[in-house]
Amino acid sequence: MTNPPLPAAPLDACLDACLDACLEITGADRQRFLNAYVTCDVKPLTPGGGAYGFFTSPQGRILSDVVVLVLADRLWLEVAPGQAQAIAAHLRKFIIVDRVEIRPLEDTVPLTVTGPRAAEILGVPERELPHTDWWHVPSTVDGTAAVVQRRGLLGAPAFTLWLPASTARRAEDLEALRIEAGVPRFGVDFGPDNFPQETGIDGAVSYTKGCYLGQEVVARIHYRGGVQKMMRRLLLEGEPLEGDPKPGARLLFEGREAGTVTSLVRSGGRTLGLGIVHKRAAEPGTRLDVEGGGSATVIP
Repeated sequence: MTNPPLPAAPLDACLDACLDACLEITGADRQRFLNAYVTCDVKPLTPGGGAYGFFTSPQGRILSDVVVLVLADRLWLEVAPGQAQAIAAHLRKFIIVDRVEIRPLEDTVPLTVTGPRAAEILGVPERELPHTDWWHVPSTVDGTAAVVQRRGLLGAPAFTLWLPASTARRAEDLEALRIEAGVPRFGVDFGPDNFPQETGIDGAVSYTKGCYLGQEVVARIHYRGGVQKMMRRLLLEGEPLEGDPKPGARLLFEGREAGTVTSLVRSGGRTLGLGIVHKRAAEPGTRLDVEGGGSATVIP
């Protein structure tokens, strides 16, 4: 079955979200400095490299997720929508003698295109891009100079175009796709109360790199048995489905609270969702009761 096209978001809303989510770091110490505050290992990356990880607090909890691009003389960061100013302020607190400058990336926006023909539609020869998620190359798309990045997490071929803001016209809503793919979003599915391991995102934390802010807590969780709750995909069934349960609805397992619904989408006649679930109820196939009626089954 072919899903209907996703609705296009208004231009102003798209650009506002992008512009409030991007930072640029310059200066001779930029990679060494950033490496001390993110869970992914960016220090050894060369121009064209990229990574996905988290900014964490001293207590090991998530401040934002982040996509990093390494260019020849600077770093570009894509953080959670609305978090650019907060992350910039967070990083500036630690600048003492480091030769770095942090500022908003105001003239460039990231727009993502996904689907089996994404590369063909964009006119980007896939051979130009390394087959490693988050790596990127300069290219030309529809006559416009851009940086094209191979996007991870979405469960389908995906590319992010880093374009001049003046040329960005419209972006499609990726909410349905990300929920179907089980990709949690900062500020919606997880936030400052969560540890990186609770998101279920693989590869966002390096356990071999050197120290970073919050590393001791994050490493201790990893080596001493993991977290007690984790992100899971959900298939929701039963009444009432007219409006569907709302994000924030409690999930019950054997009469006890076991988690919370965080995202929902109708897709292909089904209601799919994401939720933070206690590990006792997190195995695929586990059936949970939804507060207010209906049920949810944990799916792979």
